Order: sequence, then structure tokens, then C-alpha cells
Amino acid sequence: MGQTDHPVYRFGPFRYDSGQRLLFRDEAVVPLAPKVAETLRVLLGHHGRVVAKAELMAEVWPDTTVEEIGLARNISQLRKALGDESESGKYIETLPKRGYRFVGSVVQDGPENDIESRSRATPQSIWRMGRFLLAAGLLCVILGFVYWQFYRPSRYLSSGEHIASIAVIPFECRSPELDCGAFPRGLTELLAARLSKIEGVHVLSPSTVYSYQRARLSTAFMARVLGLDMVLDGSIQHVGDRVRITSRLVDVHSAKLVWSDSYEYPVQQLGDAQSQAAREISAQVGAHLAVQSRFLPVNP
Repeated sequence: MGQTDHPVYRFGPFRYDSGQRLLFRDEAVVPLAPKVAETLRVLLGHHGRVVAKAELMAEVWPDTTVEEIGLARNISQLRKALGDESESGKYIETLPKRGYRFVGSVVQDGPENDIESRSRATPQSIWRMGRFLLAAGLLCVILGFVYWQFYRPSRYLSSGEHIASIAVIPFECRSPELDCGAFPRGLTELLAARLSKIEGVHVLSPSTVYSYQRARLSTAFMARVLGLDMVLDGSIQHVGDRVRITSRLVDVHSAKLVWSDSYEYPVQQLGDAQSQAAREISAQVGAHLAVQSRFLPVNP
């Protein structure tokens, strides 16, 4: 849209913003009824030229048929607002049986040229700007704290492009008879301990995972906030005389499955099943990462 689509007209102490349909005297708004403001817009748009009554009414009331008395009323109210109530005033001239002409000296600006005058500093605008800057500064402080609290690694941790951050999510227990409290928790802690021994892998503390779960925060939210790369989760199910443990390694950023496998153990030996599953799953995770050449080899 060009700069003359909604020009600003200046005449005498007045300024008319055709985009906002507002008339100002100095910096004060002069109240105008909508159709009176439209009448002024048309006259200013044709300033120096006679605008016939029929043309003026067609532009001010494009979809309505009105009598000339309506136009005469608009001109009268407009003259009153401009302090120009004589028939041959300094702004609006009446040409009997023909129409009207805006005869005042008019300077036309594009809308952007009027920004400065409409945005002169006032106590309110200064206060709004101050609040905006204060909010922006506070946001920067909060973001800095979040980075320091969650993303900046300790000096005791190695860093680099070959480091993977992983969280073990307690496996879903689908068979209540397996003691769905102790068994998944024990498996989670064993897995975290074994994964932490893999070179190039940082494991989120299980207690932190439990805290997020107690707060009913989603795994995806936790992973994003803590800057994780992957999460390890799965399920536990009693099948006949066996317990089946299915494990999944999921990429946090794409939610795509990186690796998955299932293992079965005698249900009578749940303690051994925990240890054996933790050993086999962690070995598979480490081997998979090493095979992909994204991380350093696994320590035996």
C-alpha cells in the first residue's frame, strides 16, 4: 500500500488523518460524526476543486440515497467544528446550485510522515516504554537463570559433540501382580547406573525424573527443559510364566524411535530379571550409539 492511500492533510491549526478518520486541532481531537468526517475527507481529497453535490453525496453515502438536506447538515456541522461558519469562509466555500470547494491552504503528507507528530513523547508513552524495557530486562534475567540452572553443565561433566544426554523413564507396568511399584523403580535405577558407565553418555538422575512425574509434567516438556537428547522408556508385562520387558530409545527432538527391543525372563526370578534386563538393555543402547558413529565406543 502506497503512502498516499491514507494521506494526512494539514491546514491552519488542523490536521486530518484520513486513515483513522480523525481531525486534530493542534494535539486535541475534534469530535466529528462519521459522515461529517467522510465529507471532510472528500473535500480535502479534491481541495481547490469544486465538488458537485451529487458527487459528494455519492462518495459519502455510496450505498444510500439521501436528500441534499443531509449533505447541507454535514457541511454546517463541519464548518462549526472548523470555526468557519460563514458561507464564504476561509476553509469551505459554497457555490450555489453547484457544490462545495475546500479553499484553505492544504499540505498533504503520507501517513508515515505523520508518525512523529502523533507519537511525541508524553508521560504515558514514556511510562509504557519503561514498562516494556523492564519486562524485556526481566525476561532476559529469567532466560539467563534457566540456562544457568538447566543447560550449563557442571565442570565435573565432560562436554562436546559426542555427548548424549539421556533420561530413563520408569517403565509402564501392565500386570499388577508383578508389584508395579518396586519392580519398575528398581529396573529404572539399575538402568540409570549402567548407562552412566557408558563413555559419552550423561544420564539424568532418576530422582529428577520422579520429581517431574509427581508434578504431572509431561516427559516431552521435561526433556525440552533439561536439554535431553533421548529418553529410554518401555513396558513390563506378565505373559504366561514369563515377564516380558520391552524397551524403547526415543529421540527427543523428532519423537522418532531410535531403537527398540523386547526381552523375556522367568517370572519366578524377578530379581534376576531386573539385573539381567538392565545389563542387556544398557549394552544394546551403548552398542547402538557406537554403531551409528555418533558417540564414543562403549566401555566393556
